Amino acid sequence: VEGGAKYRGQWRGQHRHGRGLLTRPDGQSYEGCFMDSRAHGHGVFSAANGNRYEGEWEQDRAHGYGKYVHVDGSTYEGEWQQDEKSGRGVENWADGARYEGEFLHGSKHGKGTYKSSAGVVVFTGQFNHDKMDGEGTYSFADGRTYVGQWHHGHMHGEGTMEWPDGSRYKGGYKKDLRQGEGTLTWPDGRMYRGQWVNGKQDGNGIMADASGVETACTWRNGAQLASS
Repeated sequence: VEGGAKYRGQWRGQHRHGRGLLTRPDGQSYEGCFMDSRAHGHGVFSAANGNRYEGEWEQDRAHGYGKYVHVDGSTYEGEWQQDEKSGRGVENWADGARYEGEFLHGSKHGKGTYKSSAGVVVFTGQFNHDKMDGEGTYSFADGRTYVGQWHHGHMHGEGTMEWPDGSRYKGGYKKDLRQGEGTLTWPDGRMYRGQWVNGKQDGNGIMADASGVETACTWRNGAQLASS
C-alpha cells in the first residue's frame, strides 16, 4: 500500500472495499469498513499519540455519530460532519467540566449547558463559536445569578442580576457592566431607578426608601449629587 502502509482485509479490484485493517508507519491505524479504498461506514481510528475515534465515516472523514477519546481522558461523543464536531454532542474535559448541546464546525454553537468540574451548572443558553451569545443564564461562584442577553461572552443587552442577599438589578448591560436604564432593589426595600454608566449610577433617577417614598435625584460616577 502507498507510503509504506499495510492493509489486511477485503478488496474489490484494486480498492480496499469491505472490512479491513490499515496501519501506517507513523503508528496510525484504522480498522473498520472501507469503500473504494476510503474509510466509509463504521470504524475505529487510532492516532499515533494515543487519541482514538470510533464511529461513522464517510469518504475518509468522521461523519455521522461517533466518539473521540483523548489520551488525557477528555472526550467528545455526538454528531460529526466532515471531520468536525457538528450537531448535538457532549464534551467532557479531563478536569470534570462538561458541555452538552449543539456544535458547529468544531465549536460550541447553538443552545447548550456548561457544567464546572464540580458538576455545577454554570451556564445554560446560546453559544456562538464557543462564546456565550444570545439569551442565557449564568450562575456565579459567589452565588449571583444573571438571566438575560449576552454578546461575545459578555453580559450585554437586557438582563437581571440577583444576589444571595436578595438584592436585584434589572436593566441594561454593556460588556458586563450596568449601562443605560436600570433598577436596583436592595433587600431592605430601598430602590434606585434611573441611568447607569460603566456600572455606576450616573444621570437622573428616582430613589425610594424602604417605605416606598420616592425622591428625584442626580448621580455622577456612582455618587449622589442632589435630590428634590
